[in-house]
Amino acid sequence: MEKKKILIILNYYAPYISGVTEYARLAAEMLARDGHDVTVLASNHAGLAEREEINGVHVHRAKVLMKISKGTISPAFIVLARKLSKQADVVNLHCPMLESGLISLLIPRAKIVTMYHCDVNLPASFINKLIVRIMDLSHRICLGRSRAITVTSVDYAAHSRVAGKYLDKTMEIAAPIKEYFPQKIEKGDKKVIGFCGRIVEEKGLDVLLKAFESIRGQRDDVELRIAGDYRSVAGGSIYPRLKAYVDENGIKDVYFLGKLPEDEMPRFFSALDVFVLPSVNSLEAFGMVQIEAMRCGAPVVSSDLYGVRSIVRRTGAGVVSKTGDHRDLAACILRVLENREKYSRSVEEIEQVYSNKIWGDSYKKALFG
Repeated sequence: MEKKKILIILNYYAPYISGVTEYARLAAEMLARDGHDVTVLASNHAGLAEREEINGVHVHRAKVLMKISKGTISPAFIVLARKLSKQADVVNLHCPMLESGLISLLIPRAKIVTMYHCDVNLPASFINKLIVRIMDLSHRICLGRSRAITVTSVDYAAHSRVAGKYLDKTMEIAAPIKEYFPQKIEKGDKKVIGFCGRIVEEKGLDVLLKAFESIRGQRDDVELRIAGDYRSVAGGSIYPRLKAYVDENGIKDVYFLGKLPEDEMPRFFSALDVFVLPSVNSLEAFGMVQIEAMRCGAPVVSSDLYGVRSIVRRTGAGVVSKTGDHRDLAACILRVLENREKYSRSVEEIEQVYSNKIWGDSYKKALFG
């Protein structure tokens, strides 16, 4: 295949970690390994280097003027997007992104392929409602000008406020996978329930804590391990509130592990008897972490959210629980703990449904036609 110049644009990029940033990073590095000239443009939200190369990817970071909620305001971001796009054969925008509509108006339609990750949902307030409306409008402009739109699941896109209007040019391509493998772990006496992700509102960790509290009322041979960043999270972390709930209610065997090094993740997942993704709104559109856990032999309990539920349904490696219902979540976790072998799958079984080859072939087809 002819080598292309590809520009990937999103608000946050490595070393910041979220589902969107990890998707973009893995995509960029895969394309760079294939020999393409890959550039990433992101905002400089944390005093990082303005330009650097990360695993073969040229990274540009635009100066941030100010931050609003989880977003950034950066005139330089738009200027750089226009400048860098002139040199690119393909411009791959990753939404949600406030500036996406304006940026798309500055780039020829034939170059634009947009990865639409999720709709924006914010806590109820007049200002947040205004922000959501502005972002929805920006995303509609962007998707309308895109040559192609990619999504992690049609299940999510069909129910999206924004992407649902553009299904005629939408492709389902799932997500890149971190290729973890199960590790041999010395199992203790306790059943281990686990979560990994940013410690933020939309992840439903308050629901998980209430579910665990209910489970502890029925059996004391369980513990809950919560891994994930709560120190440098866009929009702020809810860790203090969660820790206060645990302390005030005297819930034993709850461990906040913080952000784990990448090389420790296979051991973390392999030690689990069940992995839980209790997310509560459409900011969670897929949940790559479910597949990472499944590859290490951990069955999954996920929320009944569009897109998120599709992974468990397609692999059979777990149970789907009612979104935001801690009693049903507790019941589903107990069901998996009591029938772990029924829901556990091998790497080979997971790769029949989700693999980097399946994803990579689809992603490149979307970008290059």
